Amino acid sequence: MRQPHQRTAPGNAAGDEAEARLRILRAAERLVAQHGYAGASLRTIMAEAEVNNASIHYYFGNKQALLRAIFDMRISDMNTERNARFDAIEQAAGDGRPDTADVLRAFIQPAIQRSRQSDGQFFNRVSALCSVDPDPAVRQVVFDAYDQVSRRFTALLRRSCPHLSDQAFYWRLHCVYGSMMYIRSDNGRVAHLVGELAAEVPGQANEELIVVLTAGLSAPAIEVAK
Repeated sequence: MRQPHQRTAPGNAAGDEAEARLRILRAAERLVAQHGYAGASLRTIMAEAEVNNASIHYYFGNKQALLRAIFDMRISDMNTERNARFDAIEQAAGDGRPDTADVLRAFIQPAIQRSRQSDGQFFNRVSALCSVDPDPAVRQVVFDAYDQVSRRFTALLRRSCPHLSDQAFYWRLHCVYGSMMYIRSDNGRVAHLVGELAAEVPGQANEELIVVLTAGLSAPAIEVAK
Protein backbone atom coordinates (compact mmCIF):
# COMPACT_ATOMS: atom_id res chain seq x y z
CA MET A 1 0.00 0.00 0.00
CA ARG A 2 1.27 3.46 -0.87
CA GLN A 3 2.65 5.28 2.15
CA PRO A 4 1.35 8.74 3.07
CA HIS A 5 3.49 11.82 2.98
CA GLN A 6 5.45 12.43 6.19
CA ARG A 7 6.54 15.87 7.37
CA THR A 8 8.47 15.04 10.52
CA ALA A 9 12.00 13.69 10.69
CA PRO A 10 12.54 10.14 9.43
CA GLY A 11 13.24 7.40 11.93
CA ASN A 12 10.13 8.08 13.99
CA ALA A 13 7.49 6.38 11.83
CA ALA A 14 4.95 5.91 14.62
CA GLY A 15 5.17 9.58 15.59
CA ASP A 16 5.00 10.66 11.96
CA GLU A 17 1.87 8.62 11.34
CA ALA A 18 0.12 9.87 14.48
CA GLU A 19 0.92 13.46 13.57
CA ALA A 20 -0.26 13.08 9.98
CA ARG A 21 -3.47 11.35 11.09
CA LEU A 22 -4.23 14.20 13.51
CA ARG A 23 -3.61 16.81 10.81
CA ILE A 24 -6.11 15.05 8.55
CA LEU A 25 -8.71 14.91 11.33
CA ARG A 26 -8.35 18.59 12.17
CA ALA A 27 -8.38 19.68 8.54
CA ALA A 28 -11.48 17.58 7.85
CA GLU A 29 -13.22 18.97 10.94
CA ARG A 30 -12.55 22.57 9.85
CA LEU A 31 -13.67 21.98 6.28
CA VAL A 32 -16.82 20.05 7.15
CA ALA A 33 -17.72 22.81 9.62
CA GLN A 34 -17.29 25.41 6.90
CA HIS A 35 -18.75 23.60 3.88
CA GLY A 36 -20.77 20.64 5.15
CA TYR A 37 -19.95 16.98 4.62
CA ALA A 38 -20.66 16.94 0.88
CA GLY A 39 -18.87 20.25 0.31
CA ALA A 40 -15.64 19.15 1.97
CA SER A 41 -13.90 17.13 -0.74
CA LEU A 42 -11.20 14.61 0.07
CA ARG A 43 -8.85 16.46 -2.27
CA THR A 44 -9.34 19.71 -0.34
CA ILE A 45 -8.91 17.95 3.00
CA MET A 46 -5.67 16.33 1.84
CA ALA A 47 -4.35 19.65 0.55
CA GLU A 48 -5.08 21.45 3.80
CA ALA A 49 -3.56 18.64 5.85
CA GLU A 50 -0.50 18.59 3.54
CA VAL A 51 -0.64 14.86 2.88
CA ASN A 52 -0.62 12.92 -0.37
CA ASN A 53 -3.57 11.44 -2.20
CA ALA A 54 -3.32 8.02 -0.55
CA SER A 55 -3.26 9.26 3.03
CA ILE A 56 -6.96 9.37 3.86
CA HIS A 57 -7.50 5.89 2.48
CA TYR A 58 -4.38 4.68 4.29
CA TYR A 59 -5.42 6.01 7.68
CA PHE A 60 -9.23 5.85 7.54
CA GLY A 61 -10.38 3.82 4.54
CA ASN A 62 -13.01 6.24 3.21
CA LYS A 63 -14.64 9.61 3.85
CA GLN A 64 -17.41 8.24 6.05
CA ALA A 65 -14.87 6.47 8.27
CA LEU A 66 -12.98 9.76 8.51
CA LEU A 67 -16.16 11.44 9.74
CA ARG A 68 -16.62 8.69 12.33
CA ALA A 69 -13.06 9.27 13.50
CA ILE A 70 -13.77 12.99 13.99
CA PHE A 71 -16.72 12.15 16.24
CA ASP A 72 -14.69 9.58 18.16
CA MET A 73 -11.89 12.11 18.69
CA ARG A 74 -14.27 14.68 20.09
CA ILE A 75 -16.85 12.75 22.10
CA SER A 76 -15.23 9.61 23.51
CA ASP A 77 -14.00 11.42 26.64
CA MET A 78 -17.30 13.27 26.96
CA ASN A 79 -19.33 10.07 26.81
CA THR A 80 -17.03 8.44 29.35
CA GLU A 81 -17.70 11.35 31.72
CA ARG A 82 -21.44 11.16 31.11
CA ASN A 83 -21.53 7.42 31.82
CA ALA A 84 -19.58 7.90 35.05
CA ARG A 85 -22.12 10.53 36.17
CA PHE A 86 -25.01 8.24 35.24
CA ASP A 87 -23.43 5.46 37.31
CA ALA A 88 -23.42 7.76 40.35
CA ILE A 89 -27.03 8.82 39.76
CA GLU A 90 -28.23 5.23 39.43
CA GLN A 91 -26.38 4.22 42.59
CA ALA A 92 -27.87 7.13 44.55
CA ALA A 93 -31.41 6.52 43.27
CA GLY A 94 -31.47 2.75 43.68
CA ASP A 95 -34.96 1.63 42.76
CA GLY A 96 -36.34 5.10 43.32
CA ARG A 97 -36.81 8.17 41.17
CA PRO A 98 -33.63 9.90 39.95
CA ASP A 99 -33.43 13.65 40.39
CA THR A 100 -34.37 15.33 37.11
CA ALA A 101 -31.85 18.18 37.44
CA ASP A 102 -29.05 15.73 38.22
CA VAL A 103 -29.85 13.65 35.12
CA LEU A 104 -29.98 16.73 32.92
CA ARG A 105 -26.74 18.11 34.34
CA ALA A 106 -24.93 14.79 33.86
CA PHE A 107 -25.82 14.79 30.18
CA ILE A 108 -25.72 18.46 29.28
CA GLN A 109 -22.85 19.91 31.31
CA PRO A 110 -20.03 17.90 29.66
CA ALA A 111 -21.31 18.94 26.23
CA ILE A 112 -21.74 22.64 27.03
CA GLN A 113 -18.34 22.85 28.72
CA ARG A 114 -16.60 21.37 25.71
CA SER A 115 -18.54 23.53 23.28
CA ARG A 116 -17.16 26.62 25.00
CA GLN A 117 -13.53 25.50 24.64
CA SER A 118 -11.46 27.07 21.89
CA ASP A 119 -11.21 23.84 19.90
CA GLY A 120 -14.88 22.97 20.32
CA GLN A 121 -16.47 25.44 17.92
CA PHE A 122 -15.68 23.60 14.70
CA PHE A 123 -16.99 20.34 16.08
CA ASN A 124 -20.22 21.98 17.29
CA ARG A 125 -20.95 22.96 13.72
CA VAL A 126 -19.89 19.58 12.33
CA SER A 127 -22.26 17.83 14.71
CA ALA A 128 -25.12 20.21 13.94
CA LEU A 129 -24.70 20.05 10.16
CA CYS A 130 -24.25 16.29 9.99
CA SER A 131 -27.26 15.64 12.23
CA VAL A 132 -29.51 17.19 9.56
CA ASP A 133 -27.54 16.13 6.48
CA PRO A 134 -29.74 14.93 3.59
CA ASP A 135 -27.64 11.76 3.33
CA PRO A 136 -28.99 9.19 5.84
CA ALA A 137 -25.56 7.54 6.03
CA VAL A 138 -24.09 10.79 7.33
CA ARG A 139 -26.87 11.21 9.89
CA GLN A 140 -26.27 7.62 10.98
CA VAL A 141 -22.66 8.46 11.86
CA VAL A 142 -23.99 11.09 14.29
CA PHE A 143 -26.63 8.79 15.75
CA ASP A 144 -24.14 5.96 16.24
CA ALA A 145 -21.66 8.23 18.00
CA TYR A 146 -24.18 9.34 20.62
CA ASP A 147 -26.60 6.42 20.69
CA GLN A 148 -25.44 4.40 23.71
CA VAL A 149 -25.11 7.32 26.10
CA SER A 150 -28.23 9.04 24.76
CA ARG A 151 -30.37 5.95 25.29
CA ARG A 152 -29.10 5.73 28.84
CA PHE A 153 -29.86 9.41 29.40
CA THR A 154 -33.38 9.00 27.98
CA ALA A 155 -34.12 6.01 30.21
CA LEU A 156 -32.92 7.83 33.35
CA LEU A 157 -34.81 10.98 32.44
CA ARG A 158 -37.98 8.98 31.84
CA ARG A 159 -37.65 7.43 35.31
CA SER A 160 -37.36 10.93 36.76
CA CYS A 161 -40.66 12.02 35.16
CA PRO A 162 -43.26 9.41 36.15
CA HIS A 163 -46.03 12.05 36.02
CA LEU A 164 -45.70 12.42 32.25
CA SER A 165 -47.43 10.25 29.69
CA ASP A 166 -45.23 8.68 27.04
CA GLN A 167 -46.51 11.18 24.50
CA ALA A 168 -45.82 14.17 26.76
CA PHE A 169 -42.33 12.89 27.55
CA TYR A 170 -41.67 12.41 23.84
CA TRP A 171 -42.32 16.07 23.10
CA ARG A 172 -40.54 17.41 26.15
CA LEU A 173 -37.49 15.38 25.19
CA HIS A 174 -37.64 17.17 21.84
CA CYS A 175 -37.46 20.43 23.79
CA VAL A 176 -34.46 19.19 25.78
CA TYR A 177 -32.48 18.33 22.67
CA GLY A 178 -33.56 21.42 20.78
CA SER A 179 -32.53 23.76 23.60
CA MET A 180 -29.19 22.05 24.12
CA MET A 181 -28.35 22.03 20.41
CA TYR A 182 -29.23 25.72 20.02
CA ILE A 183 -27.03 26.77 22.93
CA ARG A 184 -24.18 24.59 21.70
CA SER A 185 -24.42 26.08 18.21
CA ASP A 186 -24.00 29.61 19.65
CA ASN A 187 -24.99 31.19 16.34
CA GLY A 188 -25.21 34.71 17.77
CA ARG A 189 -28.94 35.18 17.16
CA VAL A 190 -29.89 35.88 20.78
CA ALA A 191 -26.94 38.23 21.26
CA HIS A 192 -28.11 40.09 18.14
CA LEU A 193 -31.61 40.44 19.57
CA VAL A 194 -30.70 41.62 23.07
CA GLY A 195 -27.53 43.53 22.22
CA GLU A 196 -25.36 44.27 25.24
CA LEU A 197 -28.05 43.58 27.84
CA ALA A 198 -26.15 40.57 29.14
CA ALA A 199 -22.62 39.28 28.87
CA GLU A 200 -22.01 35.55 29.17
CA VAL A 201 -20.63 34.36 32.50
CA PRO A 202 -18.66 31.10 32.36
CA GLY A 203 -20.92 28.24 33.37
CA GLN A 204 -24.11 30.30 33.33
CA ALA A 205 -25.40 28.90 30.04
CA ASN A 206 -25.33 25.41 31.46
CA GLU A 207 -27.03 26.29 34.74
CA GLU A 208 -29.73 28.43 33.13
CA LEU A 209 -30.50 25.60 30.73
CA ILE A 210 -30.78 23.12 33.61
CA VAL A 211 -33.18 25.43 35.47
CA VAL A 212 -35.44 25.94 32.47
CA LEU A 213 -35.49 22.30 31.39
CA THR A 214 -36.04 20.99 34.92
CA ALA A 215 -39.04 23.29 35.30
CA GLY A 216 -40.42 22.22 31.95
CA LEU A 217 -40.05 18.51 32.65
CA SER A 218 -41.48 18.89 36.15
CA ALA A 219 -44.57 20.76 35.00
CA PRO A 220 -47.86 18.81 35.10
CA ALA A 221 -48.92 16.96 32.00
CA ILE A 222 -51.27 18.93 29.76
CA GLU A 223 -54.40 17.81 28.01
CA VAL A 224 -54.32 18.38 24.26
CA ALA A 225 -57.65 18.56 22.45
CA LYS A 226 -57.93 15.96 19.70
